[in-house]
Amino acid sequence: MEENKIAVIKFGGHAMDIPELRSAFFADLAELAGAGYKFVLVHGGGPRINALLKNLNIESKFVRGLRVTDSETLTAVEMALCGQANKELVRELSKTGLNAAGISGEDGRTLIASPLDAELGRVGKIGKVNRELIECLIDGGFLPVVAPVALDESGEVLNVNADTAAGAIASALNAGHFILVSDVPGALDQDGRLFSYLSKSAIDDLIAKGVIHGGMLPKVDACLRARENGCETAFILDGRKPGSLKNYLLNAEMAGTEIDL
Repeated sequence: MEENKIAVIKFGGHAMDIPELRSAFFADLAELAGAGYKFVLVHGGGPRINALLKNLNIESKFVRGLRVTDSETLTAVEMALCGQANKELVRELSKTGLNAAGISGEDGRTLIASPLDAELGRVGKIGKVNRELIECLIDGGFLPVVAPVALDESGEVLNVNADTAAGAIASALNAGHFILVSDVPGALDQDGRLFSYLSKSAIDDLIAKGVIHGGMLPKVDACLRARENGCETAFILDGRKPGSLKNYLLNAEMAGTEIDL
């Protein structure tokens, strides 16, 4: 059976913030695009948001690995994600020869969400992905670069976890590969050792025991949802290792944690 070469990647962590790693990652994307892969890049921007909030004297708060988002924080999130982070990535991807196009989940009503939890404020739970704009960009030869903010049904903005947004987009596109680029080796046990493979039952057990917690929770959840909705593979990739993406897609060399059902 021919490989489904659509890959949705959540890009963040050190791979996004260290210039050398970012350049190596983009070079891999360009080489893989030449081999027929079609990418959608969903990015985070936590450090940029934190820096902007600090400059604005707004405290950063997190609950269950998700950023508490009031109206002031939401304004900063939009500025950092849709402005600074998104356009930085588009510029650098363009320098590698990739025809990148930056959008947010607001554009084309691509991401429709509802408030997740009153405790989190303007944080959204994605209810629908309208894939037409992303598909139009892919079909036109563009690499969509997506900032993870969404609209609710009334047209108001919601902050969405980047891992969650990427997983929902991967599901909607029936992508062959869903890849979370992380700044840690992958999912770790209580002694800091890497799980190279995790099933849903193992993940449920590790969450119950508190081994998987914090920021890893939305990552494993996004991977499971992508697999449940038809993605052929879901992988938490160690983005600190140059060449890890190329080695994974071309040679099945796994630097990270594979998630399966």
